[in-house]
Amino acid sequence: MTADQQMNLLERLKAGDSEAFDEVYTSYRKWLWIAALGILQNEADAEEVVQEFFIEFWQRMEQRQFDDIQHLKNYLFISVRNRCLNKLQRDKVARKRNEQMLQHTELSVSYNQLENSELQQQLREAIAKLPPIRSKVFKLGYLFNYTRRQIAAMLNVSEETVKKHMILALKDLRLALKNRDE
Repeated sequence: MTADQQMNLLERLKAGDSEAFDEVYTSYRKWLWIAALGILQNEADAEEVVQEFFIEFWQRMEQRQFDDIQHLKNYLFISVRNRCLNKLQRDKVARKRNEQMLQHTELSVSYNQLENSELQQQLREAIAKLPPIRSKVFKLGYLFNYTRRQIAAMLNVSEETVKKHMILALKDLRLALKNRDE
């Protein structure tokens, strides 16, 4: 390309000529993609950065004033390089944030599991201290989900007796667990 053709191309770019943009895109896209790939080490990311750059370049090309083709090439390269570096920084921050969230989640889950296992152990101990009939009624009703009628039939007692033992079992367990927390 002669010096006159280069100046003509730059003037057409300044005027917003789509054919001039096509010439720049066709001439420099692959070169910019290779540069982006060297920085990002990922083909899809490199392609995305170059595409986004050219979209923005197209939207603002009338605002750019280039002295010569070398000035244009420097602008293209520096713009894509900076976009790549920004993407690396954003990705690094996102990874760090995700790792922190994951660690927090893992700690919360571990703490909750520990807390639940301690609570389950305290509940088992409190149930074991209940009178035998009350313990049976509680286990059948709350752990095995039998109805009062079914429990009454199994234990050969009235439904009213089952209800009374359920109420007393809950009261005793609340008291036993409350005393452990204090």
